[in-house]
Amino acid sequence: MPLPRPAAVTVLERLQDFAQAMADPQEWAIATVVAVSDSVPRPPGTSMAVRRDGLAVGSVSGGCVEAAVVDACLTVLETGAADVVEFGYGDDDGLGVGLTCGGSLQVLVQPMTDLRGALPSLAAALETLPVRAAALLRALPGTAVGLPAPVLLDPADPLPAAVTDMLPERSVQELRSALEAGGTQIVPVHGGEADGCAVLGRLLVESHRPPPRLIVYGANDYAAALAAAARPLGWQVTVCDARPLFSTAARHPGAHEVVTETPAVHLQAEHAAGRLDARTAVAVLGHDPRFDLAVLDLALRMDLAYVGAMGSRTTHGRRAEDLLSGGLPGALLGRLHSPIGLDIGALTPEEVAVAILAEVIAARRGRDGAVRPLRDTAGPVHASRGMETAPDSWKVQTRWT
Repeated sequence: MPLPRPAAVTVLERLQDFAQAMADPQEWAIATVVAVSDSVPRPPGTSMAVRRDGLAVGSVSGGCVEAAVVDACLTVLETGAADVVEFGYGDDDGLGVGLTCGGSLQVLVQPMTDLRGALPSLAAALETLPVRAAALLRALPGTAVGLPAPVLLDPADPLPAAVTDMLPERSVQELRSALEAGGTQIVPVHGGEADGCAVLGRLLVESHRPPPRLIVYGANDYAAALAAAARPLGWQVTVCDARPLFSTAARHPGAHEVVTETPAVHLQAEHAAGRLDARTAVAVLGHDPRFDLAVLDLALRMDLAYVGAMGSRTTHGRRAEDLLSGGLPGALLGRLHSPIGLDIGALTPEEVAVAILAEVIAARRGRDGAVRPLRDTAGPVHASRGMETAPDSWKVQTRWT
């Protein structure tokens, strides 16, 4: 099975990088990947900004077609009209502008002034977006419905009347589903019976959510190594232990937060406060059944991305018996990753951290129990789930070189 593409770096993720462009929109254009096919290095939502003098901030292809995208941005700055361009691998010798990985991508290119209506909200969101959710709606070129795009909104809030009044009910429902799912999606704008229910255009929906959480219970050397390794990968890391001597920031500099609390009490409080979701990972590294059993029983009953526990096979067997005898259903016990981590021969705390994170990533990507070296797999290296190439109905310009 192919591996998923890396996460997109969207407009909402790049607000700090794009601050200069937002302050001087007349001089900048913005390019955003809106659809992909086969193996490509960047997923939908990935954005870059280009200034009139050719300065580029960000990347949409990892370098394959950056120069051509810059040219497209400079063109829309001259014409003032947004465009959708497509890039694919079409030349025989691989020396032309294109994607040597064999895939294709379609890129929305528009003057930054097109985002003028949302720029004040985007600028105000610079400080708050890292810790709160947001979504940006943009109408793609050729969309016949008069959406007051772009629109910045909170996915948890009801859709504003300015959006719902402009869209048919079917599109409103699909838009709500896209916001709930998160990520980057294309939502079709459906026409009514009078126009044969044709698709009148499409909306680009880009959602931002706070970083996923990794909660580590048990403040030891393995926890310190895991926090240090997870933080650069984008995890919001909490280390928790009931022992104040060990649960200190000095011992765990890689963690965003170090808490002195009984693990089960801490997890229950986080759950009650709504600070856990289906992306949250929990790693129990404490080796102390007085604390481990209670927090594992709680975690396995929650909708979390990953629950793992450190220990030998003997420890795992005894722990499993105790959890079952304590009332945990057997089906939920099957969600426990124990002994924790992938079998990569890890010995040191730093190596064990890599093994744990590799297993967490595999579980989040639906690869749990099916991890193999890439050399033993077939198909595109970067796979997309649920993303379709945009249809011809809204392609304004196609470039195959």
